[in-house]
Amino acid sequence: MIDQDDRIVREVQAGQTEAFAALVNRHKDKVYAILLRLVRDPDAAEELAQETFVRAWRGIGGFRGQALFGTWLVQIAIHLARDRMRERRRGRTVSLDELLEKNADDSVFADPRPGRDPLSEISDRDMMKRLETALGDLPPSYRDVFVLHHIEEVPYEEIASMTGDSVGSLKVRAHRARKLLRDAISPGAEYVAPEDRVD
Repeated sequence: MIDQDDRIVREVQAGQTEAFAALVNRHKDKVYAILLRLVRDPDAAEELAQETFVRAWRGIGGFRGQALFGTWLVQIAIHLARDRMRERRRGRTVSLDELLEKNADDSVFADPRPGRDPLSEISDRDMMKRLETALGDLPPSYRDVFVLHHIEEVPYEEIASMTGDSVGSLKVRAHRARKLLRDAISPGAEYVAPEDRVD
């Protein structure tokens, strides 16, 4: 996939502009999934994904391959998501009730396993709502690294190249994000997951 991205980028830079559609098709699902988890609004995520590819199209002439093309795209998406979150904070205050209502039926953390016990499903849904709300309340820099590393499984080194932050500071933010999320979901919990260790 990496070599093919490089080849397609070179084709686009050489004037074969129609080849850019192949890059969009290869990366659109991942970009959208990351944006959806960051902004927690399907319409906004779709809009930001389109803007991500518009900006990539405009800037592809200056892309020199110092990072992977996919990494560069995610970096653009993260910046757009951060800008959108800043606009939201300036624009209006969203109540907890609105957040819960908005995410009641379309959880991004939904459990697709069939045959669950109804009481267990209710408890799990409640936990997922609290997790989604807590994730939305995290500082953006904590939320970004949590979503990228723990949900999208992007290695810390790759996140560092996207954000310009050190791997150590990303691990600290991820550790703090996990603690804040754990406290928000079950205050006073003593459990410490193995991945909570800061190496």
